[in-house]
This record gives sequence, C-alpha cells and structure tokens, in this order.
Amino acid sequence: MEYPRDFCEQLSSGNFGGYREESTRDGHLARTCKYFFIFGLLALGAVLPLAPSAFGQAQSTISCPAGHGYWDVLSVMMLDPGLASSYHMEGISGGVPSSYIYTVWDPGQSKVYYVKNPQGNPWDINLYDSNYIYQWITELGTFNGVNHWNDPTSCRKFNNGSQNGSSDHSMRWAARCAEPGGNNSAFWNGPPSIQPNNTNYYTYVGQQQESSAQNLDYSLLEVKPPGTIAITDHRAVPPRPFSITTLPLQYSYSCTVSGNANSCKFREVFEYGADTDVNPVDRVKHTYGWVRWRYYVNATGGKANLAPVWVLKNTSTSDHLMPGQISPNFQCF
Repeated sequence: MEYPRDFCEQLSSGNFGGYREESTRDGHLARTCKYFFIFGLLALGAVLPLAPSAFGQAQSTISCPAGHGYWDVLSVMMLDPGLASSYHMEGISGGVPSSYIYTVWDPGQSKVYYVKNPQGNPWDINLYDSNYIYQWITELGTFNGVNHWNDPTSCRKFNNGSQNGSSDHSMRWAARCAEPGGNNSAFWNGPPSIQPNNTNYYTYVGQQQESSAQNLDYSLLEVKPPGTIAITDHRAVPPRPFSITTLPLQYSYSCTVSGNANSCKFREVFEYGADTDVNPVDRVKHTYGWVRWRYYVNATGGKANLAPVWVLKNTSTSDHLMPGQISPNFQCF
C-alpha cells in the first residue's frame, strides 16, 4: 500500500520523492519525500553481551579485535535474524503506516536488503566483505520524466567502473569493525579516477543500463558516537515503548575537495538501533537495523573556504517493531 506524503518538502533540485534521485545540475543522490517515507553485535562486549541460546537475539557477524572499542557494525545495521524472519520496522502516522523497512540478510551472498514496501521493492542493497560494508544498489525515482519508485526493474548501482570481480565493492559505507567517533570510524571515497573505492554509479531503467556513468565527486562516511531513540514493540499487548541505543552513520557527499567537509553539498544521517539493555518484552538483546534517517543541505553550496551550514530538509523514522516479513522483489538486471 502506498500512502501520500504531503508533509514532505519538495526540493527544487528535481522535486523528487521517496527515493534518492540525481539532480540534473549536480548529479547528487538524495532521499526525500513525496509519498510517506518508507522509511560492536555491538562489540560493546561488556555493555551488550550476546546470549548465544536466545531466539531473536543480537547476532555477532564478525570477531573484532579487542582493545579498540570496536562495534560489530553490520550486526547493528540489521534487524537481527530471529526477529527479521517474522517482523519489520515501520513508521506510523495518524494510526496508519507511513514507512516500512523490512530487513533481509543473505549471508550466503554477503548481502543485506532494506525493503521499502510490502511489494518487496528495495530501498537499498548493501554488500559486505571482511573489511567493509558497501552501498551497492539504491532505488530509482524520476528519470527522464518517468517515476520509477515502484518499478523493481529500475535502480542505480554503485560500481567503480573497472569491470572486474570486485568492482561492485566500491562505495564503502562503513568498516565492519569501528569505534563510533574513534578508531576506524571515518574515510573518504573519491571520484571515478580513484580506484578501487569511488562514488561511480550506473542507472538502470527497465533492466537496461543507461549509456553513461555518473558519480558523486568525493564522499565522507563517518560512524558517529551513539545516541538514543524510543521505539515501540508491538509484540506486547498493549504495545510497549522503550529506549534503545542508536549508531549514526553520517554520509556527506558531492564534496569537491577531498579531506574538506566544508566542500560537501549534501548530508544524510542513517541511524541504526540496538538494545541498550535487554528488550523489556522478551528480556533478550536485539538489534533493530535502520530506524531513522535525516537529510540536510549545506546552505553555503559547499564552498570549501566557508564553514558549512547544514539545514535539515527531511526526516523519516521507522520506530515500531511490527509483525510481517516479505521477500525482496529485485529485478533491476
């Protein structure tokens, strides 16, 4: 089901909604609104220890080196598998769904799907290896005047352009092991001339690749210090609200100067959630994956010699744990 998103501001650079879309002026990608947003574990070790026998628990995905304050970032980025088999995160506005985030982990292919609606259409598909998580696929919105938001045969794919076996592992999203705000938490991706990690991407329409690639210039990815958010668990009767820890991933892009965040034009903050203590409904610790998103524009236009002025343009929250799961409907290529 699709719900109107009339509250969301239409941006002047393309007036697109509910997806990332390139600007004909800048070639940037930004997730904005037109319809209601579908939108270590923690190697905190002692703070969030894992309970190996618990069903639906936070699940470790990697063994991070001790002594660095590392978190298992991939674990926090996913609704843990025991919950994800039957539940998803959802935003609710006026008593009706305003956003959906179904998480589907495919460890056999090292993929994580974030699905935006009950029809199974992905927001994003991330890849990972032993070192990094990579953004690989993101949805396509309006392209050449046609809205492809609900079209599973159209998308954008990050690929460094080298056409080898690892070229899809190019748009680094986060390190597998990182200390929020500290060790291993930040890096830059460059334009296509830089290999192997760059911001090059291809657009597919109706399963056909468009002829020319585009890019986001430089991008800066930062795992920031933890925060908190309230979520509501609908397994309880009545539904039970409580507070969880968030792991923010700050993504600044369309930057003209490497190493200079003043030169970035756009910023998105993705927040991923995990229990600070045990979940009060079932008394075990869970991860909840993507729970909140915010989009900012730099009012200076990315002038490298000026301090940035980040203006919040849109936000979306999926803070209700709800029953229901789907299979991804990905047919882009």
